[in-house]
Amino acid sequence: MSDCDSSCHQKNSSRNQMCEGCEGSEDDGRRLKRREKNRVAAQKSRKRQTQRADFLHEACELLEERNRKLRMEVDSLSEEQRRLTEVLRSHEPFCPIMHCSFASSGLQPGTVAASRSV
Repeated sequence: MSDCDSSCHQKNSSRNQMCEGCEGSEDDGRRLKRREKNRVAAQKSRKRQTQRADFLHEACELLEERNRKLRMEVDSLSEEQRRLTEVLRSHEPFCPIMHCSFASSGLQPGTVAASRSV
């Protein structure tokens, strides 16, 4: 508080007046309350910002892991495609359906086999 004594408050309370020292202390009190509220708000804001950064970091790590797994799956499927293409090419010279005259006419392999049995 100010340097004024408590009698100042008692004398002036009936008239709703305060000495200059008391008025200054009231402003100081408001200023201190405002600064405290601002400090608390700043702490909350920093905490929220830290939590958001932590959340984004965790989400980023999960997405990077998912990306690694998907890339491994793509690699695996590409290898399987390469292997199956190689098997098909090695089978092609021996395949009677591929050399049949019906194959060039757009008939499907199932229909070629059905037409031979007739």
